[in-house]
Amino acid sequence: MLFELSREEMISSLGEGAIFVAPAGSLGDAPDDSPSAQVLLSVGIPTGAFQPQKRMDSGRFPLVDDKIDLAGYEAPPGCEAWVVFGWIPQTHLALDPKTGKVHGFSENGGLVQDLHTDISSLAYLAFALHRLLKEFDWSDDEENEEDDFERLAESLDGIRAFVEERDPLPFSGNSVWPAVLDDMAAGMWS
Repeated sequence: MLFELSREEMISSLGEGAIFVAPAGSLGDAPDDSPSAQVLLSVGIPTGAFQPQKRMDSGRFPLVDDKIDLAGYEAPPGCEAWVVFGWIPQTHLALDPKTGKVHGFSENGGLVQDLHTDISSLAYLAFALHRLLKEFDWSDDEENEEDDFERLAESLDGIRAFVEERDPLPFSGNSVWPAVLDDMAAGMWS
């Protein structure tokens, strides 16, 4: 795992209701003891920018083949068996259980995005962003609004740099994450 995560720290900062933990068996054939599964099944991912995928009647998350029409995508072979476990703005998230890598399927089709080297990267980024937005100290003075947005942008740049040191995927190529951070810096998530 690229990032050490503590469920207790996330709960302490955000509250238990803000942390999604997948139920056992929801990953289908993916082994529950893999590092990625352990993050999803025991540590959790903060909600906010991340939203969990609704599970099927069987209790498991859908596979790409169940959820996404691949006709509009440039998708790698074998992606049909990936587990669709969540959503970030305009993008379905799928876990390749063999590699632990998180991929994104834009709602607009196109190239399938390599978003995170492992799921700990997604969980850490979701936590850091949620915590920043929850704890950000906005001034009460409208004259300081520009300074507030500068401080917010600097904080977001710090999160981005910290994540990029360990996992360059979230902010490279055709990733949706740069647009999400730009929207946050513009105050769209406050």
